[in-house]
Amino acid sequence: MDRKLQTVFALIALISTLIPDLTEGAEACQDLFDNDNYLNFTSRLKEIANCSDVYVRSLKAEKQGELLQLLTSAAERLKSTRMEACRDVHPKNCSFPLIPKNGGLICMTHEKTRYCKPMCNQGYDFKFLRRTKLFESCGDGTGYRWTTPYIGGNRLADCLESSLRVSGMKTAYFPRSCLDAIYNHTEEKVLISIFKEELKKFSVDKVNSKTKCLLCGD
Repeated sequence: MDRKLQTVFALIALISTLIPDLTEGAEACQDLFDNDNYLNFTSRLKEIANCSDVYVRSLKAEKQGELLQLLTSAAERLKSTRMEACRDVHPKNCSFPLIPKNGGLICMTHEKTRYCKPMCNQGYDFKFLRRTKLFESCGDGTGYRWTTPYIGGNRLADCLESSLRVSGMKTAYFPRSCLDAIYNHTEEKVLISIFKEELKKFSVDKVNSKTKCLLCGD
């Protein structure tokens, strides 16, 4: 069985033993996200991820399906929360940009302008040449429309399968993938910091820290 699927089943199995009945209310939720509980949860999860897949095979098919559905719902909840936080920023008049499939966006706001840097995953490159176009913007100065190589709308970039990385600037590519950067918060912070420093070269030096975010496409 695929190791990632093994981890999925192991995680859900652990969730079923550690998470209390959430119908108990806010107090149960608060206890669930208590730091000690979280550390215990992640510690146990790391142990389970190293278990042989023979234990996963012992689960009946209906239980595998149920647990997979639970984990998928939890993952969608986390993704939705991140999306909402990135949407709730100024300027409100700008449409939300499309996140490139097989890549992602790093976005931040300076005064009345939103800046988003399209990035491609390893094994993908931009459809159009972007060596002189590090980011796209939307704000008062653009009439609250996104600058984009596409005609109108909010599509900022496309990432197509490619063994070469030649269409964009060196920093416009994830070391591995956008999801890997989200899973590793240190890597995420580094990528956001790099974009922040790049914006300073365009006299954008007072970015609102609450507006910085990284979002991944499918």
